[in-house]
Amino acid sequence: MGKRQLAAQETRRRIIAAAENLIRERGFEAVGVQEIAYEAGVAKGSFYTYFKHKEDVVAEIARSKFVTVEERAKSAGGVGEQITAFLTESMRYIVDTGLGVCRQWLKNVVEPQDVQGKIMSSYVIGVIRSMLAAAAERGELRADTPVNDLADTIAAAYYGAVTVWAITDGKTDPIKILETYGTGALRAALAEYRTKKEQA
Repeated sequence: MGKRQLAAQETRRRIIAAAENLIRERGFEAVGVQEIAYEAGVAKGSFYTYFKHKEDVVAEIARSKFVTVEERAKSAGGVGEQITAFLTESMRYIVDTGLGVCRQWLKNVVEPQDVQGKIMSSYVIGVIRSMLAAAAERGELRADTPVNDLADTIAAAYYGAVTVWAITDGKTDPIKILETYGTGALRAALAEYRTKKEQA
């Protein structure tokens, strides 16, 4: 990698770090692109070299956090434990980030032009699908497990918890909701597709 590429990578990293710090301290709405650029030590124009909108930085921050959560979750045990760990730990990150960012993301993700939000949503469903598919490959779940349909149903429960938390002003506990889901409805859904070896 050349010096120019390394410099670009470092600039992008500084912008992401600055945005994360400012948004955590003050909330999404209170932070502008100019402030992010100033905090990162770059010109405002440099921000737009790497990101089209402020929301794109939030999506990138979330993606990097979720990748770390995914890697940890894959060592949590069986497929039910893995999925529950991924759902609850990624939700913990969402809660730590705050209601403001969560609401902004929910608002943007339903808009047709929010490509980054849709990429993030697809990523979450993709993680769940990969965990289910891997479980079928290793014989924990039956080969005929409807991986895509099951992943969509699990993702619906996940995003339901996110939305309920946002619309109740944080009065619900989405982490507890997902823990209960993991030991209840998710376990029951997976039980239908467990191989006889796993049921024994």
